[in-house]
Amino acid sequence: MFRKKLVLKMSIFKSLFVDCSEAAHCCDKVQYEEASFFEKLKIHLHLIICKPCKKYSNNNIKLTSLIKKADLKTCTEEEKKAWKEKIEKEISKKES
Repeated sequence: MFRKKLVLKMSIFKSLFVDCSEAAHCCDKVQYEEASFFEKLKIHLHLIICKPCKKYSNNNIKLTSLIKKADLKTCTEEEKKAWKEKIEKEISKKES
């Protein structure tokens, strides 16, 4: 009976504590709001004991914040089409 309880506790312990590569993956999922409650719990427990992962997480938060603040603009479909035609025209000139 004691052995079964110990095995159960160890399996719960192992499922909650993750290595750094899995923690980085969970951290990325948290940043993009794709992480489950269990993944959030795992990353928070890992960050308590792992300073390099905590630094990675903080840098990730800063980067995400800067990207959201940036006034990034993309090309319209018409602009993309014009660029594509211009590039294809230049390529065909060089091939001739």
